[in-house]
Amino acid sequence: MPPPNTAATRDILSLLQKIARVGAEPTDILARAKVPCTLEDLESGRIAQIDRRHLVAIYRECIVTIGWHSSRLDRKPQMHPDEFRLMCHCVITSRTFRQAIERQAMFFGTRHERVSTVELAVDGPTATIFVDTLRRLKDFSAFLSDLAGMSMFCRFYGWLIGIGAHPFRVGLAYGPGYANEAVSDFFAGELTFGCPVNSISFPAHLLDLPVVRTPEVLEQLLVDFPFDFLSAAPDTISLPDRVRTLYAIALTRDSSLPTLEQLAGLTGHSVSSLRRRLADEQVSIRELKESAQKGVAIEALKQRRQSIDEIAFRAGFRDTNSFRIAFKRWTGTTPSAFRSGG
Repeated sequence: MPPPNTAATRDILSLLQKIARVGAEPTDILARAKVPCTLEDLESGRIAQIDRRHLVAIYRECIVTIGWHSSRLDRKPQMHPDEFRLMCHCVITSRTFRQAIERQAMFFGTRHERVSTVELAVDGPTATIFVDTLRRLKDFSAFLSDLAGMSMFCRFYGWLIGIGAHPFRVGLAYGPGYANEAVSDFFAGELTFGCPVNSISFPAHLLDLPVVRTPEVLEQLLVDFPFDFLSAAPDTISLPDRVRTLYAIALTRDSSLPTLEQLAGLTGHSVSSLRRRLADEQVSIRELKESAQKGVAIEALKQRRQSIDEIAFRAGFRDTNSFRIAFKRWTGTTPSAFRSGG
């Protein structure tokens, strides 16, 4: 097994072989990624592992190159990595997964040179996102480009709502001849071929799940995402972290804090099972609520834009004195002293 934050060279070689099939030069990929070894080093076995930083750089160059080749074939624009980042920022403040998809569809719909269309449909217990990449011509590079795009969307969706990418099933508008391709370096889920248009299907009840990530956490994600596929950490979020994040999101949006019943519904549990699961994690609802309040208060104090009274209200306290008492219990100092010291 490769050490942490590395990948076996066989994974890199498999990826570079696909690059060669689309008409690009693997040596150019390694050079642009600034990897301190040659293709010969990898093929000969002199280099057994690639560290995470170089792996992300190689994957980025591969995805950009595949996109360029597929776009050249069809004479259509490709989605630049910066546009993908912008799309992520457009949806991160959505309240629910459904709203995030609707904003994503608007993002693609308002682009002057269209690269894709996104449409949501619900049929009973199943929801489907249809992603038409508007291709007239298809080859291996187009196949890999579309597959990589579907993979990025699934991973991002799962990250947004904290459940990982496993509930999402992808259908591709490519014939069964592609079914025998080894694509584990692009997608790890369930694939169906021969569909009229590319699609992502999942249980419809997920549409009502809240977005449990914040713009600050998104910035951290986008340092490497989506080019960290071969070295990605699990993108699920623990139940305590989900509850804490739901509290924090409500506070930052100046919304009323969710009740226990609402928390249970938002996390897919009954009230009793939510209490039991948190007890198993040795944490209580009160501790998670106060953790969120503390985080919001500290961030507001650091920004120095609001008065102590305003911060107390924003952190979910009815009066400033209660806030001061709680803050001193959390940090050992008063809000005013914390701000002066910061």
